[in-house]
This record gives sequence, C-alpha cells and structure tokens, in this order.
Amino acid sequence: MFAALALAGPASACVCAKVPISQRLDESDAALVGRIVAEHPGEVKGARVTLLTVEVDQRVKGKLSSPLQVRSPSGTDCDVKAPMNQTIGLLLTRAPDGAWLASACSVVAPGPLVAAGGATRGGVIKVGIGILILILVLLWAMRRLRKGARPDLPGAPRP
Repeated sequence: MFAALALAGPASACVCAKVPISQRLDESDAALVGRIVAEHPGEVKGARVTLLTVEVDQRVKGKLSSPLQVRSPSGTDCDVKAPMNQTIGLLLTRAPDGAWLASACSVVAPGPLVAAGGATRGGVIKVGIGILILILVLLWAMRRLRKGARPDLPGAPRP
C-alpha cells in the first residue's frame, strides 16, 4: 500500500475535460488557428501570468484582431506550453475585464478545430460556378444535337 502512495504523482496536475472538440468549441468564447510570436511575464491582481502575443492565421469563432494579446497562467501545470511560431489551435475564454484567457487545456490541433468550426466558405460562389458549367454543357449538347453539327468521322454512319 505504501509503495502505491509513494509512486503516485502530485495532485496539482492540470486536468482537462475529455469532451469532443465540437462541444469545447461551442463552450468557448472564441477560437483561432495561429502562432505564438511573443511571450512576456505579467501580473494581474497579484497573480503571475504570461502574456502571449498570438498572430491570428484563421478565425474559427468570434471577432478577433491580429495580433492578439492572450493571458495564460504562469508557474502552474496549466501554463500554455506551445512552441513559438508553430501553428496551433486555441480555444479562448473572455475574462470579466475583457481580456482573452487560455490555459494548457485551450491548446488543440488546428485541423480538427477548423473541421469542427465547419462553416464552409464560398458556398454561393461554388453553386454559381456549377450552374454556369451546367448551362455551358447543355448549350454545347444542344448545338451537337442540331442536324449537321456532328463531326464527319471516317467510317461513321451518315445521319
């Protein structure tokens, strides 16, 4: 019994909820795909924080400017430990004072985050181009159906 207690890890580890990315996205105030380009120590109401400057590559949810200032805990297991200048996904929460907050649980893979954000872009344009192509194909087919518009191929039967 004592061996099990001696080998147990500290209870202060950052615990992230095991929920699907779509639910986490719904519960967040904003989400983005971007890169951390700067990191500075700071303090808010006596607590140490890390101020992250994030370059926003793609907004997934919310109105975000670029670059964006994000607060993260400092000196805890929940610090944002993302590499500098590498693309990451971030789920953000708005603090009562209006600042954006992130923790280790906020860092997600960019691909699944964009897929969960799922708003297709350019749907009207794609439909318009599809209709234009359909009209062109139908016009070409109708032209081919007219008598005499068929090519005269050697060995082909005469119309």
